[in-house]
Amino acid sequence: MVTSSSDASPDQTRRSIRWLSTAVLALLVLAGLVTPAGSAGRLPATSPAATTYGPFDVGFAEGSSLIDTDLTRRLDDMVAYLPGRSPMVRIDLDWWYVQQCPTCALRWDRLDPVVDAARARGIRVLMVLAYAPPWANGGNSTDKWFPTDDADWTAIVSATVRHFAGRVHAYEVWNEPNNGRSGSYEGFGNYATDRKTRYWELVRLAHPQIHAECADCVVLAGGSASGTPVTSTGNPNESALWLDWAYRNGYGPYFDAVALHPYPAWNSGLGPAAPECVNRWWNLFGPPGENPPCGELAYLRSVMVNHGDGAKKIWGTEFGYPTSGATGLSRETLRDHLVQGVYMWRTLSYTGPLFLYSYRDACTDPTNPECNFGVVTRDFTPKEPIFSDLSVQLSDAAPADLRTGQTLRRWAKLRSLDGRFELWLQDDGNLVLYRRSSATALWSSNTRDGVRLVNGPDGNLTLYRANGTIAWSTQTGGHGAASLWLQEDGNLVLYRDSDARPIWASNTTVS
Repeated sequence: MVTSSSDASPDQTRRSIRWLSTAVLALLVLAGLVTPAGSAGRLPATSPAATTYGPFDVGFAEGSSLIDTDLTRRLDDMVAYLPGRSPMVRIDLDWWYVQQCPTCALRWDRLDPVVDAARARGIRVLMVLAYAPPWANGGNSTDKWFPTDDADWTAIVSATVRHFAGRVHAYEVWNEPNNGRSGSYEGFGNYATDRKTRYWELVRLAHPQIHAECADCVVLAGGSASGTPVTSTGNPNESALWLDWAYRNGYGPYFDAVALHPYPAWNSGLGPAAPECVNRWWNLFGPPGENPPCGELAYLRSVMVNHGDGAKKIWGTEFGYPTSGATGLSRETLRDHLVQGVYMWRTLSYTGPLFLYSYRDACTDPTNPECNFGVVTRDFTPKEPIFSDLSVQLSDAAPADLRTGQTLRRWAKLRSLDGRFELWLQDDGNLVLYRRSSATALWSSNTRDGVRLVNGPDGNLTLYRANGTIAWSTQTGGHGAASLWLQEDGNLVLYRDSDARPIWASNTTVS
């Protein structure tokens, strides 16, 4: 998780980011590169089939709360949440449970049901190799410490990959290893001496062990969290600096992709596009392509490119916002941040799968943000408008119509049934109708500040600003309830429900 320091606030000047037709074009090109989902039921017995992963692959990071009596329902709901797609799930090894003493038999009774249930539903599995039990971590009372003996580590890695051959598709070496002890916060990556060196040694040891048992498995590594700052503006443990150190010290060949948790500083209300040029680790997302990079994602990418490793992907193995206990932001605002984050992630050529943290709330305490990252509550109640809008964005499944009473918000779209045309409410507030094959704009509202398009009960289609004033409308109020359709001929038409009579059209018919 990334939070901003209470002693120093982020830059007060926030530049707005504009995603116009160039970003839309990039997104549409990427949308054509949907990777084959595969079927877990048809995987070979020895290793998962080779798969190319990209930014349209979606995962859920549920943590230890996934292993409960509601496992079946949660997995079924995850599949239903992404219609037409094969989801992924990120689960922890929990080494302490699996191997409770050096000579104890390995216990797979908690993990096997989860992995097998996921496989039966076509859900691909990313397993996090962590955390070391006290007998392996130097006698520390918790498991958030790195193992001290190389043989213990390589043995559990090899045994794990061998046991899950054909059932697990990727392995992540540790969770947030660059978050160490800081005050009362323990962090996940602790070691008695040089923890950065020790972490990358664990990566170097794990990589050949994993590939010896599963040649096609993806091995992820990296300081995935914000890191432990040493001053208000100094953080040698931030993700990009950990990766830079790894390259400079010969660890570049020992991972196949880089893990990052692109959380913005949600306790300050930052969105994923908010630039953070001084304390990059306060926004592990941030706008791309800035010079200097004003967010950790762009900085991390620059390190990879500078070391000649730009062909590898960055996987977002956790991303989300708490809906309670932190920012006080409305669900509408959080919806905007989440949907925008997915949109931005998919415009980048170097991103891999994005894992939502999480599908279901971990607990019910409204004052604890860690309990409230789900898109559904603990009792599976959807959090609207987050739940529905994020499902559409993640599955890339856009409706062809906007019915009476429905709303289209920023970074959302309509798509004609034949897939040739899309109507986007862009980040810049402009409502634009595109021909997908060429990203040609056929029509627009010529606005720069619209945030939601509402199909009113009186037949008026209205684009509202954030302050509730009208940016644009069809001026068709009084005609009665109507439905907006994006037709297969490229025409955008508002039809009255009572008699199917058109009351407004964009007049953009394409032969």
